[in-house]
Amino acid sequence: MHIMYVDESGDPGIHPLSSPHFILSGLIVSQDEWDKYLSRLKAFRKSLKAKYGLNQRTEIHTAELIRVQKIEEYKKIYKSDRLNIIKDYCTEMPRIFDTAQIINICIKINEHPETNIFSLAWGRLLQRYDTFLKKIAKDKGIIVADDTDSVKLMSLQRKMRVYNPIPSHFSGTYNAPISNIIEDTFSRQSHHSYFLQSVDLVAHCLYRKEYPKGSLKKFGLEHQFQKLDPILLKQASKNDDFGIVRK
Repeated sequence: MHIMYVDESGDPGIHPLSSPHFILSGLIVSQDEWDKYLSRLKAFRKSLKAKYGLNQRTEIHTAELIRVQKIEEYKKIYKSDRLNIIKDYCTEMPRIFDTAQIINICIKINEHPETNIFSLAWGRLLQRYDTFLKKIAKDKGIIVADDTDSVKLMSLQRKMRVYNPIPSHFSGTYNAPISNIIEDTFSRQSHHSYFLQSVDLVAHCLYRKEYPKGSLKKFGLEHQFQKLDPILLKQASKNDDFGIVRK
């Protein structure tokens, strides 16, 4: 069995103040490796406690580490140290999850007018995960996601189990139902899961790569995503150096 932990960055363009992007990042782990990953995550959190004073029970929320809003404990840590936590985490991710894989979907909303961005992005992620399970892992899998629109996602998954048209290399489309993802997506709050906190880091660092902010460039945050290169599932998109699915 495989588990894909998923988090979002941005929103699917449903209101006037929507972000220009909608990103989904999925961290795929085998159940056989799960205990090993958890032990490494715990050890890493202990090292952050020793180095920066960050309590092991405090959620790592990447956007908050950059700009504190709700997490009071972050206010006790200098901003430079909070940003170093992000950098250290990105550096350690390929070591912690040495046999895992990450799928990334990055949809720029203005490139898809009149499109249901939520369904587009999640459809791409479900398809790539199912393909990974069938062709690479040869296994079944489940999905655990941070809070999302679970009703819309459930409807999309159930539809794709029956009808999932894929462009043919020759002409037209063919039906390729997703059949290796079992059950509907399980929702879990990220503060209860080191794995979801890890994929929050991935999604936010991809956002910083795609939309670098001038005031943060001196800290090099736009370069952190590339540290994840060893564990990116590049087969997800052969048209992108990092395997990022963009259409």
